[in-house]
Amino acid sequence: MDDIYNEDGYLIVKEDHLCEHWEPDDGALVPMRECWCCKWAEFVIDNRSLTSESLGLCCYHGNMSRSRALKLNCGE
Repeated sequence: MDDIYNEDGYLIVKEDHLCEHWEPDDGALVPMRECWCCKWAEFVIDNRSLTSESLGLCCYHGNMSRSRALKLNCGE
């Protein structure tokens, strides 16, 4: 499955997605190894481009689209 990014370059994830950058969210009672319980995931967002509440964004810089990450590294 190909990765999908929003217009800001953030990876769009499902709540059960898991990657190597997973870190438990401090607020999770039982931190399961999935995006829903990851400190880098943002599921409570006001983003009209996401069509489902079970979709969120991964805010980890290493998971951004390559073109967006390159722009950030260049200071733009």
